[in-house]
Amino acid sequence: MSGSERVVMFDIDGGLADLSAFTHLLTGDSEGSRRQAWQRFFDHVGQAAVIDPGRDLVEAVAGLGLVVVYSTTRPVSYAEKTRMWLGHNGFPPSRALLCRSRNDVRPAVEVKAGHCRAVGSWLSAFVDDDPDTVDALRSGGVRAHAFDELSGLRVRELKTVLAAGTPAARTGSGTNRRRRQRNTPHHRQGQVPQRSP
Repeated sequence: MSGSERVVMFDIDGGLADLSAFTHLLTGDSEGSRRQAWQRFFDHVGQAAVIDPGRDLVEAVAGLGLVVVYSTTRPVSYAEKTRMWLGHNGFPPSRALLCRSRNDVRPAVEVKAGHCRAVGSWLSAFVDDDPDTVDALRSGGVRAHAFDELSGLRVRELKTVLAAGTPAARTGSGTNRRRRQRNTPHHRQGQVPQRSP
């Protein structure tokens, strides 16, 4: 990336892709059965429903000339299926798709914080659907925004918010999606390490 390029990173599940039709597969008590349940669940990533306001937001950000990067806590073994789903559903091309590494069992927020560190100083914003993740990333020094803060903003407002790195003011122009309860293991709480000054 060149020094002038700015990256906006988008979380996929819950903001762009809706896999809620398959959450019934996430059952299992033992470690082995939980692993198999997650595998059954992720086998359906190609069948995820598109969250249209999320796709519209990615298109708007790409239209501003910002670099799009996708972030997911899906295992890296599902990267190709995820790329195919993004392309098949008309999402703007990205510079990268960052996934959970093999055998990485950290909470989702810690994986996302690692993705932010990987992009480094080029990161202009991280966009996520989970308010707790947004708060944790912000407390770790990341310019994080919730999808519902940015969805529906006019182009000029979106550009201003992303440039300033501050949360969007609730003017009524954004789309307010209901908060979803987070009770799946990939949304368990974690802490983001503070950035050093």
